[in-house]
Amino acid sequence: MGDLLGYQQSEGGDRLHSATSLNILQAPSREFDGLGTVEVAEDMTAGVVASFTVNCTTTSSNGLTVTLENISPTTTFFNSPNALGNGTFQVTLSPGADLNAKEVDQYILTFRAECPGEDLVNRQLFIQVKEADRLECDDTFLNTAARPLLVPENVAPETVIYTVTLKRRGRGNLTFAFEDGSVPFTLNAVGEVFAPAAGLTRTQAGKLFEVNIVVSDGDGRSCRSLLRVRVQPAYHNTVNFTESSKAVSVFENTGPLQTITRVHAHGEGRVLYEIVSPSTVYFTIDSETGELKNTYNLDLDHSPELAQTLLVVRAYDMLHPTDSATITVNVTVQPRNLQGPMCQPAIYVAEIPENSPTGMSLTTLSCVNKDSNNRTLQYQMENSQIPPGSFRMERNVLQVNTTLDCDSVVMASRGFQYQATILVTDSGSPQQTTRIPVLVTVSRVNEYQPECPRRFSFSIPENAAFGDFVANVNGTDRDYPFNNIEYSILGVQDVFYIGRRSGNLYVLGPLDYEKRKSYPLTISLKDLDNDVNLLAQRIKQCNITIHVKNVNDEAPVCTPEFETRTIYSTLASTTDIVMLKCHDDVEGSQLIYTIVGGNINGRFYMTNNRLFHSTFSYNRDGIFDPLNFELLVEVTDSRNTPRLSTTATVIVHVVPWTTTVPTTAAVITTTMVSKKPIILYRTEEYWAPDPWFVVVLTLTGILFFSALGLLFWRFCCRKAPTETSQPLLQNRGKMTERNYIVTEEPSKDKGEVSSEGVSLQHHFDGSAQDPVTGQYYLYDSSSGARRWI
Repeated sequence: MGDLLGYQQSEGGDRLHSATSLNILQAPSREFDGLGTVEVAEDMTAGVVASFTVNCTTTSSNGLTVTLENISPTTTFFNSPNALGNGTFQVTLSPGADLNAKEVDQYILTFRAECPGEDLVNRQLFIQVKEADRLECDDTFLNTAARPLLVPENVAPETVIYTVTLKRRGRGNLTFAFEDGSVPFTLNAVGEVFAPAAGLTRTQAGKLFEVNIVVSDGDGRSCRSLLRVRVQPAYHNTVNFTESSKAVSVFENTGPLQTITRVHAHGEGRVLYEIVSPSTVYFTIDSETGELKNTYNLDLDHSPELAQTLLVVRAYDMLHPTDSATITVNVTVQPRNLQGPMCQPAIYVAEIPENSPTGMSLTTLSCVNKDSNNRTLQYQMENSQIPPGSFRMERNVLQVNTTLDCDSVVMASRGFQYQATILVTDSGSPQQTTRIPVLVTVSRVNEYQPECPRRFSFSIPENAAFGDFVANVNGTDRDYPFNNIEYSILGVQDVFYIGRRSGNLYVLGPLDYEKRKSYPLTISLKDLDNDVNLLAQRIKQCNITIHVKNVNDEAPVCTPEFETRTIYSTLASTTDIVMLKCHDDVEGSQLIYTIVGGNINGRFYMTNNRLFHSTFSYNRDGIFDPLNFELLVEVTDSRNTPRLSTTATVIVHVVPWTTTVPTTAAVITTTMVSKKPIILYRTEEYWAPDPWFVVVLTLTGILFFSALGLLFWRFCCRKAPTETSQPLLQNRGKMTERNYIVTEEPSKDKGEVSSEGVSLQHHFDGSAQDPVTGQYYLYDSSSGARRWI
């Protein structure tokens, strides 16, 4: 594209304000030059801002597109260019545009022109916003969220409370006026709003005033500014006395802290009292109640100036101290002729240990009385002692009357303080009594040693895990605070540990009943905070024993785990092949031996720990037992739960014996396996139901299988009518002769063994003597059948 975007000025050289016509200039070398600058007034609300034309290098402008790419700063005041035809475009102002030269005085519009088959061209249009001479008021109070102007009720008269602000001043002189003249405020010529000349009244407190201020300029233009004023209530003095002065009379020597009089002031808030003048130490006033008291005994002999005292008392509101009133109190002290004894000390305060003995002297009172000339003074304890009977008087000597004990919750709640009052009475008429307060704080003494628990023996199963609770030592201490003990285990050990303050014993290391059955421990009990001297501690050592309970946690052990034996097949079945040597570390354990593997044809069985065999068969035309048996014997401990087991291996080599001469002795050879065996331990969990359940289940099973067997016999096991049965055992005469029929025949399939009874019609062609029992039998060499004679 060779043509560029440009602009055209008027004849006078001034730029157009509302709309400027922009033409195309032939300047290919200035492809990125700007369009130009357009000035618009800020009061322009809508219309054409600028127009321009775009010419393409080709003769046809079909497909020409001009887009508004960017506006800086970003705004929505300007619309996209409108195509008028023949390459002419217009830039217009949006209807809702609000130009403000004070906020943005220039906008930069970037346009992109594209002709078919030509390069893109970008141009910028600068729009300058000129400030208009207009009048515009501030609209702060028009916002509903804006808070009103707060003016206190007691604001000084004719104080400036507000000044009118304008967004634009317009031209010429400005005039200010209230649109509504009913408001109590005034307005001057420069827009300042004043408080009323007489000030605000209490009836106006809390009210909200709204008024429009009309501002006009020299051109006759005007605007309105809303003013919202809320009057805040102010505090008013309310404290006052019903009387301006008060006169009271009291007697001398009535003692300190005697009520002289009480003053009272009225007020809406909380009223407090104080003595303003004179500065005296003889009188005080309760700030809450206004009760006036004497701080010291009023004695005219020592202080004659106390005969007449003029006190000024001030009452004031606690939250508003300036709200106050005063009253004058005239206090007259009248003399008395009687005076009670004067003692030293006037009050006795001491701290003694709790183990102070009965009869210990605490202090000696020195008392005098001018009127009685010290002739007779009586000393006694008032009956209001706390606790009662703690102290006594021996003449003028204060003594301990009973044991002072701190080890109680009651005394702890009182701060371990004993209170009493000594009464000193003279012999004058009338009698005068002096009260001497006694405050004795008893300090704690660590008197008692910690005591060991009553239980000294505990037990824990050997399979207890780390951190399991064993027992609580539970030591005691009669000193207050009670049972405040620190626990520790003496000596070096890593099996148990104890809570330092709780006394709870826990498992720290593994336990093994087979290695150690009990652990004697020495527990140190040290009391804490039982004496004012923190180092005065008592220690008690307690010996306890923790017994480890046996748990079935180890399987039986067989020594050796492998046994090898070589026997002849004619070895008597009553002779044991091997006796396993197995043991279990659990006391009272009874071992059960079971063959669980390798027992081919069931030729072996266990009786306790002894291995026996039944008759072997090495008939090559019939059953042929293996020559080597590798038997797996499971050894289980039967009484303890969980039940554990181990497996022993017994290898039996059988040497067939075919002669009819009985074997007199069996050759037994033990061969140790040189290879180190692999030991496998297996733990089996058994279900151990209640005895009643076993009985019920057994009876139910017996009945069920009896019924099932009867049913099977009736339908499946009936013999044919022509079949004759041959008894296996025949008793003849007086049972002196026994006939047995044993048949062993080879099966049709290799590896299968079958046994069935044969009739007496077998053809026996030989006889032999059994080497084990010595009994003779007939045999059929063709079929292998045998018959005992």
